[in-house]
Amino acid sequence: MNILFSCIGRRGYIAEYFRDYLEPNDRIIGTANSEWTSGFRACDLQAIMPDILNSDYIPTLITLCQEQKIDAILSFNDQDIDVLSQHLDEFRSFGVVPIIPSPLVNEICFDKYRTYLFLKEHGFDTPETYIDLENALSAIDTGKLAFPLIVKPRCGSASHNVFTAHNINELKIFFNYAPNMLIQEMITGQEYGFDICNDLQGQVLAVVPKRKIAMRSGETDQAETCDTPSLIDLGLRLGQKLGHIGPLDVDLFVQGSKTFILELNPRFGGGYPVSHLAGAQFPQLILKMIKGETVQPQIGQFQSGVIMMKEYNVMGGKKVDFFRSIFKMS
Repeated sequence: MNILFSCIGRRGYIAEYFRDYLEPNDRIIGTANSEWTSGFRACDLQAIMPDILNSDYIPTLITLCQEQKIDAILSFNDQDIDVLSQHLDEFRSFGVVPIIPSPLVNEICFDKYRTYLFLKEHGFDTPETYIDLENALSAIDTGKLAFPLIVKPRCGSASHNVFTAHNINELKIFFNYAPNMLIQEMITGQEYGFDICNDLQGQVLAVVPKRKIAMRSGETDQAETCDTPSLIDLGLRLGQKLGHIGPLDVDLFVQGSKTFILELNPRFGGGYPVSHLAGAQFPQLILKMIKGETVQPQIGQFQSGVIMMKEYNVMGGKKVDFFRSIFKMS
C-alpha cells in the first residue's frame, strides 16, 4: 500500500502513527512545495510540488499518484483540501481513495460563514456571525452584539489575521484589513475540542473530546482527554449531520450550560496526538477503510485523563548532508 500525505508540513508524527499499522513493503509518500519540510523525514519518498494555486498543481499531483501507484491520499492543509475536494473523481479514476471531504462538506468547513449557517440550521450553538459591517453595527446598536468582538477571515486557518476589536473604530479597521473578513461574537469559557472519525459513507466511528490546556499559534499545545457523555453525544450528532469522511478536528467552548461550536477542520488537527495516546487509533481505522474492510464504531473506546504536551524537536546539520539524509530514500 502507498499512502500520499499531501502538504505534510510538520506532521511527521502522523506518518509515524500510520507506520505502526503498515506492512513492511508499504510506503508513505509526502509532498510539500519546499525541501525545508520537517515532515519529510518521516516519509519513504519525498516530492516537491508546485504551489497549491498553481495551474500545474493538480496535474503534477495526479502524475505522482500514477507513477507511485498511490492507494489513498490525505492532506494536512486547509487550502490544499479546498483545491483537492474539487478533483475527487479524477483521483478515484486512477484507483486512489481520497480521504478528502466532498465539495459541499469542504465548503461548510473552509468558509467560516458557511460553518455558521450550517451549525445554526442544525440547531447547534455557535457564536453570532456577520459578514456585513453595517449589519454588525446595527446589532451592536440594538444590544445583540457587544464588544469585544472577533474579526477574522472567512477562509482562514492557523489563527492568521485574527483580531479582537474593543470598539467601533477598531472594528472598522480590522474588518477592512483584508477582503472577505467576518465579525463574530466572542465566546469565553473553557475551550474544548473533538477528534471525530467517520467512515467512507460519512457514518461516525469514533468521537474523542479533549479539554484544551494551552494553545500556540492557533494549534493545541497541551490537552487532556475527557469522558464526558454530553460532549460525546454532541460530537456524534455533529459527525452524523456533517457526514464528512476520515478525521475531523473541531473547536468549541463550554460556557455554562451551553457548548458553542466554533470551527470545523476536515483533517488531522494539531491536537490529535492526545486522542491517539488515549487509544483512538484513527490511522488504523483509515487504513482498514482504504483496504475495503468493514470497520465497526468505537464510540467511547478511549482512555479519559490522558494528557499531551508538545516540545520543540530540533533537526539540522550541514545543509548538503542534511537534505541528502532526508531525500536519500527517494
